[in-house]
Amino acid sequence: MNLFGTDGIRGVANAELTCEIAFRLGRAMGTYLSPGMDLCVGKDTRVSGDMLEAAIVAGATSTGRNILRLGVITTPGLSFLVKDLGLGGGVMISASHNPAEYNGLKVFGPDGKKIPDETECRFSEFILAQGDAGALPIGPSVGRVLPGEALVIRYAHFLEKAPQERLSGLRVALDTANGATSSIAPGVWRNLGASVTVINDTPDGVNINRGCGSTHLDSLSELVRSGKPGLPFHVGFAYDGDGDRCLVVDENGDVLDGDHIMAILALDMADRGVLSGNTVVGTVMSNYGLEECLRQRDIVLERTPVGDRYVLEKMEERGFKLGGEQSGHIIVRDVLWAGDGILTSLLLADAVVRSGKTVSELGRLMNSIPQTLVNVRAGSPKALVEREAVRLAVQKIQGDLTGKGRVLVRPSGTEPVVRIMVEAEDSQTVRACIEYLEEVIRREDHSMQEGK
Repeated sequence: MNLFGTDGIRGVANAELTCEIAFRLGRAMGTYLSPGMDLCVGKDTRVSGDMLEAAIVAGATSTGRNILRLGVITTPGLSFLVKDLGLGGGVMISASHNPAEYNGLKVFGPDGKKIPDETECRFSEFILAQGDAGALPIGPSVGRVLPGEALVIRYAHFLEKAPQERLSGLRVALDTANGATSSIAPGVWRNLGASVTVINDTPDGVNINRGCGSTHLDSLSELVRSGKPGLPFHVGFAYDGDGDRCLVVDENGDVLDGDHIMAILALDMADRGVLSGNTVVGTVMSNYGLEECLRQRDIVLERTPVGDRYVLEKMEERGFKLGGEQSGHIIVRDVLWAGDGILTSLLLADAVVRSGKTVSELGRLMNSIPQTLVNVRAGSPKALVEREAVRLAVQKIQGDLTGKGRVLVRPSGTEPVVRIMVEAEDSQTVRACIEYLEEVIRREDHSMQEGK
């Protein structure tokens, strides 16, 4: 059994994701991950982060491994520091965009990338195994906890070097989701000369992602629309709890998702002759409008399953430089091998300044076709989507939309929901298809709960 989903081990902290699991994961890292090299641990701002951090640290040091405690940092920040500092690996304690009661454990190898499936399986077997880990070190051979909070500045300096254009004079609104970017992003932007207004930057352990950040953009849109007399905002950026996503609000307060961000970056990179293979890597969720926008410039869109790890795998396999997801995970591989919300916002601002256009003008380069994504809570999402009635319903919609749209029904890899995506020529068709599929899925979930 593999405890890892599409983005690490995740669950309700202290119920599904326990200190025992975190302790065993720390021991697994200490036992198998780059023996002899120091490790690191970081966290976002959830109240359960301290508890899980203590368990991981205890597990790792009990195997004789030293571990750097980075404190609050973004997931891509930890990924960057693992490689930059020459560490043997690291673990990020975060449930990304999920509510505060959830938490997760994301493990990175010495290359700063998420560990491969086979390593996840080995760790899972170790965590689930009964008994001890064999002979453990004693005396001076026990590992030490090393202070690492000050190292976050290395990551901030890396971000500040990313833009090629001067960003001074830009008026930027930021929503830091009461998460890991709260203590990093505002300073980076100000050091680059931007005028910055920040909301949702006072984390208290339980308000991370609550009505804010990249999954709740209303507050940021309203802030940008209201602006300041005579000093309107040029752009707004919303990050998620662990800082690996970014969505954009243009100067009118309208939202641009990850597909629009990729379109803007792709056209900018193509103009500069740095878009390798004239190809962008998206996912099955990427809007058809992105594909059309890129095709007009002879740029190819390659699709992968949902998940930034699959996007990165395709990029590395084919040598492509730009990829990402509609949700705002964007990877510019020759700058950083991971999706980074702060980096994405800086690179987009860089492209905007270079173009001499407004964000809304660049956003109109891509015309999205109507698409809706809904989440249906379910007891067993994986089993539910395999039910015959659900499969037949999906086949029916696929037949109805042939040549006119797409449908995708899949279990989430990060929370107990079934995700339904429908894309069609008009909103009325999308809504009708969504309602039909929702009804079938809820009915089948109810039947499963009753044991039918």
